[in-house]
Amino acid sequence: MPPTTAPEVQSAPTTGSLDPYESALTQVLRDMPYNSATEFLSRFGDRRPDPRMGAACIHQTLEVARRAESFGAPAAVLLQDERHLAAVWDTGTEIVVLDPYLLHREPIRFPYTALASGPATVTVAAAPTRASAEGERREGRLVARCKWTESGYRIRLSYSRFSRTQGRYVLARHFTLKRDQVFDLAAFTADMTALLTHPEQNSLSIRALTPDLTGTIEAILPLRGFARHDFSEDDLWLRSGDGLPVRNLSPESGSLWRVLEESVGATGAEIADHILSAARIYQDLADPDAELEPYRLEDS
Repeated sequence: MPPTTAPEVQSAPTTGSLDPYESALTQVLRDMPYNSATEFLSRFGDRRPDPRMGAACIHQTLEVARRAESFGAPAAVLLQDERHLAAVWDTGTEIVVLDPYLLHREPIRFPYTALASGPATVTVAAAPTRASAEGERREGRLVARCKWTESGYRIRLSYSRFSRTQGRYVLARHFTLKRDQVFDLAAFTADMTALLTHPEQNSLSIRALTPDLTGTIEAILPLRGFARHDFSEDDLWLRSGDGLPVRNLSPESGSLWRVLEESVGATGAEIADHILSAARIYQDLADPDAELEPYRLEDS
């Protein structure tokens, strides 16, 4: 159960019309694309990665916590589920969760009043927004469920996208945050080679949001067969929020590159070089005898 009396906390100043959590989330969604390539360049590259390219989900969460705190929020608790991380605040009157990787556009809030009678569920809108077969808008969604246990709160996050081909929502990501599983950056990064070449790392990609935060645009490099392949721009794919992949250098890829360039603030050549440079580092680090699962390019 939540505490019956709230600890004294300072009120958090707002920025404009938004509160610290909403301001931080909006800024990170706009300013920091998800990028699974940056860490290779940051740790093992010969130059500092371009910050416009974004960062891995761990660093998105660290940044959203830092920004919320700079706007006046109390210190976040960073909770880990294997290779994933989310920021959680217990303000004394509510539990607030931010997880930019899951593309939700408003903070997840669990008021103490809702938790007092048992588990509480909150659903918030997320990117991308897709059109159904009937032409109706179907936003992505993040369903969060919080309950109190003997060791503190436990939060489950389930992110789903609307599938046009199936005509229904399909679960894409699921994480569980337990109050006693606090993130330790030193322990998490103790063996970066093992972390970066984990079998789940079967692609390198940049995923940005469109300026209105409703669409997504990605450049993707599948890694399967990496030990016997010389990666080039021919291996890149583009994918918009509708989930349909387009091969780089095909006639359809030009319009997608323009959207990605606008969203990231970099040229297509810079983005491609960023991903390909990270792929070559991956080839140097990974076990050449390891075979990766195929990357599923279509998620529609």
